[in-house]
This record gives sequence, structure tokens and C-alpha cells, in this order.
Amino acid sequence: MWAKVSIIWLNYNSSRIMPIVLESLESIADLDYPSDRYELIVVDNGSTDGSFERIKGFLEKKTGLRKKVVKLDRNLGFTGGNNVSFRARDRESEYVLLLNNDAVLFQGGLRTLVEYAENNDSVAGLQGVVLRYRSRLIDTAGGYVNELLQTYPLGVLHEYPWILRKPIYVTYVDGSCAFYRVRSVVRCLDNRLFIDEFFGYSDDTALSLMTWNCGYKLVAIPEAVASHARGLTFGRRSILSDYLSERNRVALSLITNTRYKSIILLHVLRSIATFMLRTRFKGSASLRARTLPDGIRLGKRLRSKELFINIYRAPLIKIPIKDLIVFFTAERLVTKYFENWALRNLNSLTTD
Repeated sequence: MWAKVSIIWLNYNSSRIMPIVLESLESIADLDYPSDRYELIVVDNGSTDGSFERIKGFLEKKTGLRKKVVKLDRNLGFTGGNNVSFRARDRESEYVLLLNNDAVLFQGGLRTLVEYAENNDSVAGLQGVVLRYRSRLIDTAGGYVNELLQTYPLGVLHEYPWILRKPIYVTYVDGSCAFYRVRSVVRCLDNRLFIDEFFGYSDDTALSLMTWNCGYKLVAIPEAVASHARGLTFGRRSILSDYLSERNRVALSLITNTRYKSIILLHVLRSIATFMLRTRFKGSASLRARTLPDGIRLGKRLRSKELFINIYRAPLIKIPIKDLIVFFTAERLVTKYFENWALRNLNSLTTD
């Protein structure tokens, strides 16, 4: 008998991207998986643009789909909304699948993920290859984290299948289409998926590092399972996304044992200064200026809850001191550094 799965799907003011939102929901309804063995949990984060009503009306017509629809009165972010969804899951569900509302599952995607997880009991988190929407380019094939707590999505913008041949261990599974074993998450993180206070960005990184910290494994498999129009929810390189990403990286550094805590703070400070000079301190620069103090405050608050993560239990990109200068130079050099590391270590990261 096929394992039960709860599919978690979050919405917030998505009227401007409604075509792909409905395509995402349609892909869930049309999965090649027994309809009585999976459910869809939709949580709306207090939308005010009419998108919730469109989504609710669309789902009411899908009579063969098991579903729960929850409307929140305010925006709890990616982290809070998904935590509400996780608590609303069917208690018989053995797995949860997180799917962004701008991501589309392939018909056999869920079946592929379940089959691998059922045959590999030590794996707590899993992802397949996620392609860029309507292309053969890779959006993410799993991700790695370095000691500066920066992330590298494996294979990004390479044409699928690139060099992907076998399942590999990864530092994190990408939140756009992430598959988790419920019992592992519950044992490690209690009855939640994410750190609520993060709101968005670095959330999947923190969850994955905590999962490795608990002794579980995370794997990416080479089969393509979904496509993703990345950046439609927050916007591409928006001020808010930059702020949340860097604020949460600072906070995360304070609850981990990375040896480069002080370097991370300097790195973030440099990026703030560069941004301020580029924008001449106008408009939304005030939000960016708060990145460092807000991140330190959040990190201290999380540390007061006795939250600690040993990042060295995960597959990690270790940076020799002599190479640190690379991370204060051009972004393209950093990307090349990550990719060279991945290519050198791919064989050692394979699971068999």
C-alpha cells in the first residue's frame, strides 16, 4: 500500500501570478498517485487581493481531491504559514511535501519521491531535480552551505541532466519542492518545520542543518520531479528578500558553531554599505540598514531558547582561510568557487 502524504501549499496575494498558481494546483490534482493516499493542505497567509477566493473556487470543483483550506487573518510568512500547515496534516501521513505556489509537480513526481524514501529509511529529507519553469535548465538539484552560511544550489542553470546520475547527500533540500519524513521532523524539531521568526529565506537551510544535527540524512535524487518559476512570490532580488536573507544568515550564525562568525558579520556589513552607496541612501535603504542589528537581535533571542546547531555534521563547503578573500570579491568568482567544489566532491557525496 502506498504511503500517505500531506502536500503543503502556501498562498499570499498571488493574483498577479494566478495562471501558474492554478497550474500548480492542477498538477497536484492530476498526480499519478492513489487519490486516497494524499491530501492537499492550502494555507492562505491573510491575502487581501482576491487570490484566496479564486483558489478556493478552483479547489471546490476538484471533487476527487482530498483537501483542507485554511485562511489566516494575517501574514505569518513562509515559515509561519508552513508550520500551520504541518500541524494541520493528517496524523496518519508518513511524509509531507512542501510545494511553492509557483512550482508545478510533474505527474509522476510524488511517486518518485515516495519510492525512494520508502527504500531508504535513514533519509529524513529528499528532493528531486527541480527545473526552471518551461525549460530544461536546472533550478535546483539540491543545495550546499559553506562556513559563511551562504548557499549554493547544485546545477543551477545547467541543462538537465547535466552530470546528475546518482543520488547524493546534500546540505539542504530546497523549499520550493521539499519532501520530509514526518517522524524524523517531529523527533528533531517537535511539531513544526521551520523557525517561525525567520519569516522567509534561510528557512530551508536552517531546517536541513538541524536535521543533520539530529543525525538524519538529506538526499537529492537525479530524477526531475517539478518545475519552478523562482522569485515570483517575493520578487527577484527584492529589497525584502535581500533583507530577510542576510538578517537570517546573521541570526543563524549566532546559533551555530561556524568558525567564521565574525567574518559573516563583516561580509553582511560590506553588502549593506555597497547597497547604501549604490542607492544613495534613498527609499527602502532604511530596511537594508537594519539587516545587521535585526539579525543580531534575532540570533540572541533564538540562542536564549537554547537553540544550537552543529553545522559540521552536515556536508559542508569548508573554506580555507587563504580563500576567504574570494568571498569579498565579485559574485561570479564565488559562484565558480562553489561549482568547482561540487564537481571535485561529487563522487564522495554519492549515497552508494
